[in-house]
Amino acid sequence: MVITNIPVLDQILFYSLVTMFGSIWVIMRAYELYQQLRNSKYRLALTIIESAVQKTYDTYTREIKKSREDGKLTPEERNKALEMSMKMAIEMARGQNLELNRIIRKELLPYLIHQALQKLKLQRVK
Repeated sequence: MVITNIPVLDQILFYSLVTMFGSIWVIMRAYELYQQLRNSKYRLALTIIESAVQKTYDTYTREIKKSREDGKLTPEERNKALEMSMKMAIEMARGQNLELNRIIRKELLPYLIHQALQKLKLQRVK
């Protein structure tokens, strides 16, 4: 620690350093809490997307697959299922007072829906 010949200056330096380190700690802690909050919203958004994919499968895809011998969707039906999942995810998020487009970029939503669909397919195989 820096010691000067002026006692008042020593106290000012000491309290300035304590204040500076305390402020840095508070900023770091606030950032950590912000990241935790952001991650929890992201996890909630992923759960909502998975639920939307499951609901789309239950209401739209399952019946089409049952009615076909090969059990496959046409490309148009796949695109419609993707659109339905996206709309349903956005609506479900709004029901939870979340703006899905603020948490997840709109360009990533189809990718995350495909990931949720792959997870759903893996669960069905087991």
